Amino acid sequence: MMVGYTLAYAVLLLPAGRIGDVLPRKAVFLVGGFLFLGASVICALAPDITWLIGGRLAQGAGAGILMPQVLGLIQRIFPPEERSKPLAALAATIAATALFGPVIAGVLMELVGGTESWRALFWLNVVIGVVVLPVAVFVIREPQGEKRRGFDTIGLVLLAPAVVLLAGPLSTISVETPASWLTFVLTAVGAMFATAFVLYERHRARSGRQALVDPLLFGFRHLTVGVIVAGFMHAAATAGTLIITIGLQQAAGQTALQTALWMLPAAVATIIGSWIAGRLPQRATYRLIAIGTGMGALSLAGIAIVFGSVPVALLPLIVSIILVVNSFGNAIAGPANQARTLVEVPDYRASVAGSLIQFSQRFGSAVGIAFALIIYYGYEYTTTLAGQPTLGPTLAIALTSVFLLVATVLAIFDRARGKRPSTPEAEPQVRDEETLRAPVSA
Repeated sequence: MMVGYTLAYAVLLLPAGRIGDVLPRKAVFLVGGFLFLGASVICALAPDITWLIGGRLAQGAGAGILMPQVLGLIQRIFPPEERSKPLAALAATIAATALFGPVIAGVLMELVGGTESWRALFWLNVVIGVVVLPVAVFVIREPQGEKRRGFDTIGLVLLAPAVVLLAGPLSTISVETPASWLTFVLTAVGAMFATAFVLYERHRARSGRQALVDPLLFGFRHLTVGVIVAGFMHAAATAGTLIITIGLQQAAGQTALQTALWMLPAAVATIIGSWIAGRLPQRATYRLIAIGTGMGALSLAGIAIVFGSVPVALLPLIVSIILVVNSFGNAIAGPANQARTLVEVPDYRASVAGSLIQFSQRFGSAVGIAFALIIYYGYEYTTTLAGQPTLGPTLAIALTSVFLLVATVLAIFDRARGKRPSTPEAEPQVRDEETLRAPVSA
């Protein structure tokens, strides 16, 4: 079910981003929101597994339609110098939800009790949707702006199997379904579809037609690096959190609820880091990305060392402390990277550009989790040099540290190739299609 949700979400990100650049983003946002709400009702009332899977697919579709519009609306409503605050608030909300969510879910299911207590989680989604969506109808005010008509149907036909075949097999890797030759065959076929998609998009853009993802968008010098950095950051965040969670439960004997409670200080650090990041000027984004990802890389390396050398009785406490540093670094780097990535993108490309970031995050998550789990399960019961039977989590978390190290190097490279820090005055937003097709030089 989780894989189906993720794939539906990922497949619709780029098409929904393009639709948001053609139609009013508020309307597209509400369509995705109400679809997610309706799907939550289906899941909560599901009479059997078929209905539940269908509901989860619909939830993923709703989320995939909704999310690109969020960054698109922020890009459209706020000028560059004011985007740090809403982007930081968005990052804090997502991160805090990911960390607080397991605790709330565990407590709610414990209160409801019974074999069907999971239904309460979907009813919670319904309550939130019923409260939030009517507010969005009246609160969101999107300024009128330039739109670009046309939709790339063939591009979507090529993109969908590319996403499913690249991310799907990797997302299913676990101890029950380890990687096999079929996994790599399907991934290779997905890579062929992805190559065909890229070539077709280049051809369509050169012929003057509107592409699903115009390759010339990557002519904006910060967009390409920012999208790649977002992928590595999300790979480290999701894979690292998963491996640490599994490691604490299997190696240190913690329950799911206990593990979630150990991670609560990290959630607080996320909120504080996002608050700080939202109050720093746009010109600080270079430093925030490099410092934040660097902190994350070092802290994950520290956690890997702890898993390999510290007695299991002390693991939860020490990991919890180091996770505070990791979450704070991610909190200051994430919004800064989004702001930096979108600073040159014109308003009428905002939703597609935003969906590129989120698509990179989803793909990075799938790939990061897949490789981390392969390593984890491959060395699950192997002892470290210190005699701890935790070589699996040690190596897997070390891999996530490498992901963030790569993100740090890329962020520093992006700064080095720019002649001066990006400010609204130094790098005004592109407004016309002719300039869009003339990539900004370094």
